[in-house]
Amino acid sequence: MQPSWKALIQEIVAQLPAEFSLRDLLKHEADLARFYPANKHIAAKIRQTLQILRDQGMIAFHGDGRYTKRNVAPRYSPIIDFSGGENLTSRAQIARQVLETWAELNLFCFACDADALTRLTANTPVADFACAKCAARYQLKGKNGRFGGTIPGAAYKPLVDAIRAGACPHYVLVEYDERYSTVVFGTAIAGPHITEDRVIARKPLAESARRAGWIGCSVVIEGLPSVALVEPTSLDPGKVRADWQTIL
Repeated sequence: MQPSWKALIQEIVAQLPAEFSLRDLLKHEADLARFYPANKHIAAKIRQTLQILRDQGMIAFHGDGRYTKRNVAPRYSPIIDFSGGENLTSRAQIARQVLETWAELNLFCFACDADALTRLTANTPVADFACAKCAARYQLKGKNGRFGGTIPGAAYKPLVDAIRAGACPHYVLVEYDERYSTVVFGTAIAGPHITEDRVIARKPLAESARRAGWIGCSVVIEGLPSVALVEPTSLDPGKVRADWQTIL
């Protein structure tokens, strides 16, 4: 499984002295490019990840590209960096890319003590993220505003097949305010609670569509038990994991 940006940068930082500089990280651009060969903005990604690690309290920034490591548990960062989608034209694609980047840097596994999730390759059926430690899978859904009782799903058949196989991923719902580039609320729903009768097929795409005949779906989440992740400040991972056990 491909390691997350957060995991890669943390591994490099762990090898550096207590005081280090941005230049020390930039020396590893070639190493990072081997993990993400399609990414043409490695230096920008390093800076973005350092900003998140700073916001999480794991490193301290002293100006002029200088940092020190801090031996503390990570905090959550509410910042969504919409500049990360500047190479895309569709608003939906931009929102998805920047939200997945935020999740990769902030989400943790609810089922075990892993403090990060790994983004799965594009077009992986049903799930967006997985835990490298316990293999739990997660589907990420985001909205600029509040969710209602139904959320958009992906392809109908793969989700139904996953439910029938007892492999429905856990759902993470992130509600953000694009005006302020900030996550406001976050909740999680355990996959076993999403039953087949809650998945509603949509009409097949028209013959003129690029994916003609493709059938999407909606998922009814109204009434399902959930766990709060952000409301609007983040909750302690220990509390989230304890609450998670009560809804399984």
